[in-house]
Amino acid sequence: MNEEFSTILKRMENILDTISEKQKLLREAVNQKDWNTLVSLITEVNLLSDSFKCEDTKREKIQSSMKRGDLSPYTYELSILRTKLLRCKAENKAFASYVNITRTFVQQIVEKALPHSRNKNYSRNGRIVQPQPHSVVVNQLF
Repeated sequence: MNEEFSTILKRMENILDTISEKQKLLREAVNQKDWNTLVSLITEVNLLSDSFKCEDTKREKIQSSMKRGDLSPYTYELSILRTKLLRCKAENKAFASYVNITRTFVQQIVEKALPHSRNKNYSRNGRIVQPQPHSVVVNQLF
């Protein structure tokens, strides 16, 4: 059981190392506006995250059956694992924050450019009435 626990911790650490590498590539893809690479990296990170969760479930199951004294040899490995996990979470939060800020910015631009595109209007009978766009006149000077 101790050998299996140690193997699981190593696999979890390797998964976190790979996720960390993919997160760096994600950041580069966003900066370079390489959307195809970004989508594939997000898929890879999601798959790695799922495998991490699976390994973590196995770890919890074994750890719950261990006594407190049995965990002391693994204190260092667990602290490294916790540190790497916190790093990955911080990177995820930063990326999510960037996406939310960008989404809000784009939504504001769309709202200003097309103010009636999202809003629904209702008639007195309660039926949805599609808002009519305002006339736009464009003067072109040659």
